Amino acid sequence: TIILLMAYYGSFGVLITVWDELIVLFRSLFVSFLIIWVILSLQKESESVSRIIITVTFLLLMVMLPLSRLAMKYLLFKSLNVRRPAYLFERRKGERQYELREAFNKEWYSGYKIIGNIDKGSLKVPLDTCFVPIDYTDEATIRALKPNVRNMIIISLQSGLSFMNTEVKSFLNRNMAIITTNNGLLSTKNMIFKRLFDISWSLLGIIALSPFFLIIPLLVKIDSRGPALYLHQRCGLNLNTFRMIKYRTMFLNGDTIIEEYLKNNPEASSDLKERNKIVEDPRVTRMGKLLRKASLDELPQLFNVLKGEMSIVGPRPDTRGAISDFIEQYGAIYNKVRPGITGLWQVSGRSDIKYKDRVNLDYMYVLNWSLWLDFVIILKTFKAIICRDGAY
Repeated sequence: TIILLMAYYGSFGVLITVWDELIVLFRSLFVSFLIIWVILSLQKESESVSRIIITVTFLLLMVMLPLSRLAMKYLLFKSLNVRRPAYLFERRKGERQYELREAFNKEWYSGYKIIGNIDKGSLKVPLDTCFVPIDYTDEATIRALKPNVRNMIIISLQSGLSFMNTEVKSFLNRNMAIITTNNGLLSTKNMIFKRLFDISWSLLGIIALSPFFLIIPLLVKIDSRGPALYLHQRCGLNLNTFRMIKYRTMFLNGDTIIEEYLKNNPEASSDLKERNKIVEDPRVTRMGKLLRKASLDELPQLFNVLKGEMSIVGPRPDTRGAISDFIEQYGAIYNKVRPGITGLWQVSGRSDIKYKDRVNLDYMYVLNWSLWLDFVIILKTFKAIICRDGAY
């Protein structure tokens, strides 16, 4: 039953990332569990079958099946590099899409490896797989490629399209396709759903992490003079300002320290402007460095979430001055959602990402929101914290 459902939901088709596969596996296991439960309930001998054993087996499979698939693909696709060859379409001969090619070849989990570029003139023999940028999908190109390409995968770099919440409907008699997109968190229903999620998880987090709320303030005050908490004005829902709570990680005379540092290190000014952070920031205390590395300075923001000022996952909370350059372009998005403790920025490089790219990631998150996307970001946040990716 599980294998049939995995095939039905596309587990043996094109899966670019581990997250694509996880949702397929979880869905297949859950549906198969329901089918088995219903069948047993309808049988007269159902009492002879232990419900506990079935439930435990289901829970074990939820862990073991994804891990076994991951291990197998890691061995084949990454260690042995046994991947299916694919090509990247170029409109004109000699055009090179290095960024796309490099990005896909890094995603070893897909099982594909782009080994070359092709154009319409060089398409002499049938190909197994070809990646085609969406900008090139005019009718003439599709007609030229489709008869000679077994798997044609269209790719897009347009962040304004919410492809994660997209459905394609076909009208065969009209030879017409309709693409419907759901704009994620711009939906009132989704906002309510997300708020309930935030309340429950922030309460659980405050209770589970209560020892940290007792120990960290003491360590902060012992390490340097000043209060344990730092309250800073940030923009939230409807671009209204609120006081975001963090553990203090800087010296009280930080402004004086940074002015002196920038005089002696003028090259650091560009980093401060592009990322709003600098490597080896002299304002940060010893305890502050440890808290930032582990992202423990963000823990008090769970209270901001509970108050309704922030969300567990969302765009990065920033000052009005920091987002002023992007208000005209992204204002309609930022004023409709709550900022988050973590987000796509947090799991995509953190401080290594330039500010403009960070805003673009926030924009993509809002348009593509789903509970599954929040789940993936939370899991990747733990990975980023453990690996200390881009933290300083």
